[in-house]
Amino acid sequence: MLCQQDLVEQRLWHDAVSFGGWAMDLHPGAGVFSPLSSCTQWHSRGVYQIPYRSMYSRDISNLFLAGRIISVSHVAFGSTRVMATCAESAQAVGMAAALCRRHGLKPRDLSTPERIPELQKELLKSGQYIPRVPLEDPADLARTAAISASSSFVLDRLTPSESKIDLGSSRAMLLPLGRGPVPTVTFFVEASEPTTLETDLRVAGKPGNFTPDVTLAAQSFQLAAGTREIRLDFGVTLDQPQYAFFCLLRNPAISVKQSEQRVTGILSLSQSMNAAVAKGARQEPPEGIGIESFEFWLPSRRPGGKNLAIAVEPPLMPFSPVSVANGVARPVATPNAWVADPDDPLPTLTLSWTEPQSIARIDLVFDTDFDHPLESVLMGHPEREIPFCVKRYRIASDCGAIVFDSGANHQSRNTIRLEPAVRTRALRIEVLETRGLPAALFEVRCYGG
Repeated sequence: MLCQQDLVEQRLWHDAVSFGGWAMDLHPGAGVFSPLSSCTQWHSRGVYQIPYRSMYSRDISNLFLAGRIISVSHVAFGSTRVMATCAESAQAVGMAAALCRRHGLKPRDLSTPERIPELQKELLKSGQYIPRVPLEDPADLARTAAISASSSFVLDRLTPSESKIDLGSSRAMLLPLGRGPVPTVTFFVEASEPTTLETDLRVAGKPGNFTPDVTLAAQSFQLAAGTREIRLDFGVTLDQPQYAFFCLLRNPAISVKQSEQRVTGILSLSQSMNAAVAKGARQEPPEGIGIESFEFWLPSRRPGGKNLAIAVEPPLMPFSPVSVANGVARPVATPNAWVADPDDPLPTLTLSWTEPQSIARIDLVFDTDFDHPLESVLMGHPEREIPFCVKRYRIASDCGAIVFDSGANHQSRNTIRLEPAVRTRALRIEVLETRGLPAALFEVRCYGG
């Protein structure tokens, strides 16, 4: 049974097949007549795994449980019961049922350490996300290919625009850093009066979280009234690739320049709250209820949420083409995406093999904007098309023959079946049209005929 502390501590399970991240959203048992608050919501610092063992019956050998009837405590149910999480668990149960049918197994038989990797692999191939579990698929020919690109985005600058935003709340740029010395990051600020700007370098306490709860270094700047550049040089070295928060702490006398540039895996945050699920920009639970205190740092919805203008030295290069075959198809500790240079006239990703390969299926995963969720038709959205998603592309073989032309694409996942299979030493994925942002691709997988 999944319980409150499993969510709060983000415990890991060998049989993880799904995940959740909604607040523990609790309502009083007496309903609308209760004198208690109608809704109490407590958050964990990040998403949590849901294990397969919570999805089948202990007593009835051939019974699966999905959606709102998986095995969870009352408090954990406050998070797992929401529809997106229910859908993730139902996907896991559906795949498990298919594998049980294929292999002649009962639900419990699939839960062994020997069987679970197959279930996880098939789920990940279908688009399921399982935190801390990358796709390991020996049948994927892309894993054996040499992968190159016509260009890759280098983050040396997000160009200042005419717009600026004040520091009425603390703000940060969330940047993907590699192992080694932290680069210097320059911001462009304006002070309305002489004042002091406090800055922090922060990271999340656990890999894959986006809560800046660990401060690695701090700097103060004495500012005169007017405009100037602030160069953050923290002198810190990281021992692993991870996202870091370059924070400008609250000071209403200061505004900071913004940029019109948007890039997959890079965004700005503010210390703020979503009033629908929180009462303040910091979670402060009563003592003794097993809930942690921490700050909320959130991206703003478009058309707001612009990146802060920055200069980075040395430049960041986290968008390597080999990212498309690393088994993770969304930003986590790194962007996990190939992003082309915005000035590349024909962004092209090339997979090459030393021997000809017979390829019958190609799976591609595009960026339909993991940082700006489209919850429902009741939420307002500024675009009819997601600007990060590649609009049109084609795939060519080593002899230049076009084996696929996408037409107008709007989907995250494209599965291309080639009939007959194509025999080739290389595949070129050419991005013909974007929606104005740099071409980006999270994953490429190829399978034989």
